[in-house]
Amino acid sequence: MTLLESESSVASTDSIAIRIAGLTKRFDRRGDETTALQEISVDVKQGEFVCIVGRSGCGKSTLLNLIAGLEEPTAGVIDRGSARVGMMFQEASLFPWLTVERNIDLALRLSGVDRDDRKERIAELLETVQLGGAARKRPHELSGGMRQRVALARTLAQDCQILLMDEPFAALDAITRDAMHEQTERIWADRKLTVVFVTHNVREAARLADRVLVMRPSPGRIGAEALVDLRRPRRIEDLGVAETAARLSDLLHGQESTLGGSDND
Repeated sequence: MTLLESESSVASTDSIAIRIAGLTKRFDRRGDETTALQEISVDVKQGEFVCIVGRSGCGKSTLLNLIAGLEEPTAGVIDRGSARVGMMFQEASLFPWLTVERNIDLALRLSGVDRDDRKERIAELLETVQLGGAARKRPHELSGGMRQRVALARTLAQDCQILLMDEPFAALDAITRDAMHEQTERIWADRKLTVVFVTHNVREAARLADRVLVMRPSPGRIGAEALVDLRRPRRIEDLGVAETAARLSDLLHGQESTLGGSDND
């Protein structure tokens, strides 16, 4: 892992999927103004897998909501170009009265997919998340990991080029989480997606990311960025992942100013 610099950087390449410049977000609660994010400037390249780590309350989810367009910035600019954006949350939030296939069908309908094409698309999406036999099941019949796979299929139904993920695997057990890491990485590579993934888990960030943004609180800002130069595919138990996670933890707690390279044997 290589430290880029102590403050956020702006990429110089033309292949930018998300450009954020001078982003500030303030909330006014009954006359008490709070600055959640201050002067964030960072670019995300097309096809990049970026993880955002930070302590609770540092503004990770607020930043993701702003990128998604769910909230408006107080100041600054977020430019996603013409890319379609999909967002996946910690909770699957499936409609419990609908089957798996009908949950996905609803997303396809809202995306304007013709009725004649939706059945084939549903089958394709379920195969993508390895749930081909679950089309007629309802959410209560599925495990937590299966529900999150349905949520991922529903997000992919929007044909997004940018996938935003807000701690989507935090509630899963370690074995299921590891399986979801593999699946997410495969889908990211196959579909050439740009992914921004929020997590409080430095091991998860080391497992998944090309680059990690380390956020500082009060107000929320990017305190450091680190490239993760480990070869893929990776495993959560790899020595390189463990060493990278330890260095990210040091960065998170402000204990390192420089980082050496690392490789995965």
